[in-house]
Amino acid sequence: MLGAKRLHSSHWGAFRAELSDGGMTVLPFENDHDPAPMLANIAAAKDHPARLSRPLVRRGWLEDGPGPDDRRGSDAYVEMDWEEALDLTARELVRLGALAGLPESGPLPGAHVFGGSYGWSSAGRFHHAQSQVHRFLNVAFGGYVASVDTYSSAAGAVILDLV
Repeated sequence: MLGAKRLHSSHWGAFRAELSDGGMTVLPFENDHDPAPMLANIAAAKDHPARLSRPLVRRGWLEDGPGPDDRRGSDAYVEMDWEEALDLTARELVRLGALAGLPESGPLPGAHVFGGSYGWSSAGRFHHAQSQVHRFLNVAFGGYVASVDTYSSAAGAVILDLV
């Protein structure tokens, strides 16, 4: 609704957003006596030219299907509407064995699916990207290949064996 000031909470604090024909105005929450300067970027991020507004799929994948090819890393991306992208994603998940048990070659539930995501997350456990990916893969595939540690601690463990 244009003109209404809606209270919202973000990673950088609470604010009120006001929509108008000219865009969005962000006003720091009136009871926040030291609002984060990052709140000033929220309105610009909504329509920023770098923001992806539609799903993108690699052209080589659309033309040749899954698997590596020499275009990977330099290939163009093709925009598609959300309904088409969701259908494509659902078909690919089923191809990988989601909801139907293991694929013919899979030794363990989820052994063919990597459950890694650095993902950006907001405050709270629900908005933690890895938690959401892991929940989904547990339901869809019965499990996944997990990653543990970080680059730093994993590298440290390797180096300690050598020194």
